[in-house]
Amino acid sequence: MSLRWPLLSLSLLVSAPALAVDGVAVRVRCTEKCTVVLDGKNGVRVNDTTWEFKGITPGSLRIDATGVLSRPLAGSFVVIPDVATADVFLASNKRIIIEPGSSTMPGTPDWAEPKPPTPASTSKAPSVATVKCQDDCTVLLDGKRGLRRDNRTWEFRDVAPGQRRVEGSGGVFNRRQFVGYVEVPGGSEVTIQGDSKGRVTLTDQKDLEAAKPPEARAATTSRVHVRCTKPCTVMMDGQRRGTSNATNLSLRDVPPGEHALEVDFTVGGKLRRSTLAVPAGHELFVTASEEHGLQVTNTKPLTGTP
Repeated sequence: MSLRWPLLSLSLLVSAPALAVDGVAVRVRCTEKCTVVLDGKNGVRVNDTTWEFKGITPGSLRIDATGVLSRPLAGSFVVIPDVATADVFLASNKRIIIEPGSSTMPGTPDWAEPKPPTPASTSKAPSVATVKCQDDCTVLLDGKRGLRRDNRTWEFRDVAPGQRRVEGSGGVFNRRQFVGYVEVPGGSEVTIQGDSKGRVTLTDQKDLEAAKPPEARAATTSRVHVRCTKPCTVMMDGQRRGTSNATNLSLRDVPPGEHALEVDFTVGGKLRRSTLAVPAGHELFVTASEEHGLQVTNTKPLTGTP
């Protein structure tokens, strides 16, 4: 292809500051149906207007693009930076290089504008991911379906932190709408947007614990009510709780998990022990007697303040 076919517009978006350890993942997007060859090599067609090339060596490489009936669209050289991923756009009649933090091309939706990087999460806890489409869609995250919230929204729970593959398809012929990889932080609630250009973008992130309503965060501990048939002293995990010679005692702010519960009856001096499994945000009712020991008589979700 002759160089008289200039590259209509070449925009590079560095999606991650990491170095290309295993080569650069380059994605080339056209404004119409196209075929793209990068440095003489064929890539993988993501959709009609997007091609993906993996393991590309950084440096000056030639991009050739043709449209319907092999009509030349572009032919020029571009410098691929030493980063993890790079996006190349073939758009208008001039060459534009977009650096991180600069303005994007006119017409870019607000959710696709570059945002300051969110501090990296060190949490290993699972996350919740909500994927939104622009049209009716079916979404797979790492090849698995989630919960459909509506025709354009899917929710995925217990998502392991790390790089996750997100793919959306839909329409009459169930054509692929978008596919890409998103770095999901641990212990977070994230929103991922897929668009008709094949892009996948993480648009919102918040701490999963902070996203819960105040009443939900307050209900992580539990309460244990102990009723003795005779005056007693109650100990949990080796520590005395409440007063001696009581018959009814409420233990507040008990963390979820297993706890050692001991009841020492004042009259007779008999000691009863048991291991109590306490779920988060619940009330447990325990009856203690010399004859039958410790018995959980009722368990219910913790609501309100007594």
